[in-house]
Amino acid sequence: MVKKITAVKARQNLGQIMNEVSLLGDDYMIERAGKPLAVIISIDKYQSVQAKREEALRRLNQIWDKMGDTDPDTLEQLVNEAVRKGRKKA
Repeated sequence: MVKKITAVKARQNLGQIMNEVSLLGDDYMIERAGKPLAVIISIDKYQSVQAKREEALRRLNQIWDKMGDTDPDTLEQLVNEAVRKGRKKA
């Protein structure tokens, strides 16, 4: 569950927030003037996000390596075709 909290309240209650994040699995969105500034998530969630990000970057690099010097117009056509095929399956 994502709980919204002001920056001032986050500073005042950091210990409690850390306990709720680590023990209960809650997430906090810190806002200032009603605008989101940051989030506090558990280390497990953070590590999961980082692992997924690294995997996505690894796959992207593999794609770039396979595409090599392919013409940008050809790349655009291939991407558009893949998107159309993906939408038909959904």
